[in-house]
Amino acid sequence: MILVIVALIVLAITRVYLVIPKRDRAHHQKKSKRTKPCKTCVFLGSGGHTGEMLQLMKSLNSSHYYPRTYIVTNTDSLSKEKAIAYEQSTGQQNDFNIYTIPRAREMGQPWSRVPLTVLAALVASVKIIVTAWPDLIVCNGPGSCIPVCMLAYIPRVLGIKKMEIIYIESFARVESLSITGKLLYPFVDRFLVQWPQLSNMFDKAEYRGILV
Repeated sequence: MILVIVALIVLAITRVYLVIPKRDRAHHQKKSKRTKPCKTCVFLGSGGHTGEMLQLMKSLNSSHYYPRTYIVTNTDSLSKEKAIAYEQSTGQQNDFNIYTIPRAREMGQPWSRVPLTVLAALVASVKIIVTAWPDLIVCNGPGSCIPVCMLAYIPRVLGIKKMEIIYIESFARVESLSITGKLLYPFVDRFLVQWPQLSNMFDKAEYRGILV
């Protein structure tokens, strides 16, 4: 029995390793043009994270990236209001949904309780991922987006669907990556930074200029 469990663990680790995106940005190849709309999931991380993300969304063609699913934390009503305002500006108000999840870690919360709150965020994210079944997940932190990205890997590992994950490092990160960025760096399909020195420090990081 123990050997079977060990074998399953080894197989799972091997499978995860095989589906992890290439670590060098040179391997990122231009994809063929999509013929169908891209179901897009956007994580709004509150405060400056939300402001940067919605500014970035304005540069996307909303007629190509839909339906859109927004995920906010359950204590962040302002990000929800901003998402609604953005959608109203697109004229496509029937092509979006907003869901809430618990924060992975509240301000000042003891680290000993983080596993429980992360688990709660994971559980809440399951229904969202299954319902939205996105083609693309876009996030820029903070840590509450990690459970969403973790769940997106399950269909990929099982060979059901590859949900592409794009992480955009905050404009405020000039010389180093955020904790969330460091954790997600090996697993996301594209890792965008807004300062050229970061792309020199990290092989996978893509510098595309100031995005916000």
